[in-house]
Amino acid sequence: MSACQVVRYERAKGLILSIDEGEDSNQANRSWVTSADTCKKLVLCGSALSVGEKNLLNKFARITGATVSKIWIPNVTHVIAATDEIGACSRTLKVLKAILNGRWILNIDWIRACMEAMDLVDEEPCEVGRDIHGCCDGPKNGRLRVMDNAPKLFHGLKFCFSGDFVPSYKEYLEDLVKAAGGTLLEDKVSSVYLDPPQTCNLSEFSVIDKRRREAENLAGEIGAKVIGHTWLLESIAACKLQSIDFL
Repeated sequence: MSACQVVRYERAKGLILSIDEGEDSNQANRSWVTSADTCKKLVLCGSALSVGEKNLLNKFARITGATVSKIWIPNVTHVIAATDEIGACSRTLKVLKAILNGRWILNIDWIRACMEAMDLVDEEPCEVGRDIHGCCDGPKNGRLRVMDNAPKLFHGLKFCFSGDFVPSYKEYLEDLVKAAGGTLLEDKVSSVYLDPPQTCNLSEFSVIDKRRREAENLAGEIGAKVIGHTWLLESIAACKLQSIDFL
């Protein structure tokens, strides 16, 4: 058997591992406690992982029979997210979709702990608690919302995008609105989104100000609110509707 090659045997008690050189000697010839059927139900998705973390995730999948998806798909069970020195993760599409769908969002330590224990360990101690923008408890709030069978985050809200968006970014935001249960409208909106550039010269600012006033006039006619596109991201990241005053 070549180095790092893993032979898996399905037995009544789980997976029996025969691990050649190159694998952790502490894992050699030890039984994986969780049943093979349970492990095969795992669908893992990495978010902003380093090369080493991706390799570890793939190794875990090879040992257990779990599936690793490179993109977000509806049956993902766990998103494994890279975190910084304070435990914050990047606000990726995978993370936001996982929050909206009540999936686990864990740091790589969960994979390490599982491999050390040769078993699936409790996820909660490794749940990511914040993102790099300072938003806290979104993953937990998302899980609890789904467990409680609560309506989707944007249920009953209608949105229309106003202003110059990069087409791909607009599609990204529209996808999130629909995933959160919101409705997209072309006109006569209940919420209007603006996307001004972060930096602009005086002439650009005048255009932005003109568009904002136009949006505010339309919103005033129909009792709508004018909010920035960042309200979407902050609300989803926290899994809690943010105050309009947030902007």
